[in-house]
Amino acid sequence: MKTFTVAEAKENLDTLVHEQGNDAVLIVENGQPLAILSLVTDPDDMERLKMAYSPELQAILEESRREIREGKGIPAEEFWRQMEADYEVAT
Repeated sequence: MKTFTVAEAKENLDTLVHEQGNDAVLIVENGQPLAILSLVTDPDDMERLKMAYSPELQAILEESRREIREGKGIPAEEFWRQMEADYEVAT
């Protein structure tokens, strides 16, 4: 992964976006990692990124993990039965 300072990235943004291909670029400030610039080539990638940084989804996942730790989870087979019944999902 190539590394650029904030000033270098700002100066060369057009080049970074259009000529890096699928390689991510690390942007640093005062020698410390600050950001990663990565092209979105697949719409699903963008959706995954939005979900990964969604405070609402993270809260739901944390609540689910807590419930599982407390023994309130359900077996996978039961989960899929409920999914099929609720959403007519074919497995």
